[in-house]
Amino acid sequence: MTQPETVTIARFTYRHEAEFAAGFLADADIPHSVLVDDHGGHVTFSNSAAVLVATPDADRARAVLREAGMLPTGE
Repeated sequence: MTQPETVTIARFTYRHEAEFAAGFLADADIPHSVLVDDHGGHVTFSNSAAVLVATPDADRARAVLREAGMLPTGE
């Protein structure tokens, strides 16, 4: 079975922000992943925390995060 293609729907400076956003997606039953490259410590601006979803779920996921106030209205 092949993995679905994914897209980054949001980036955050801190891991806890991405995990908080992921909670809204979980509540909406949208499969997601949080990708963090913090080397076990502080996330830098160049190594942000990203929230990924399957491409077909991207629009719905963005709407969920926008409604939760986790995305600017223009994203």
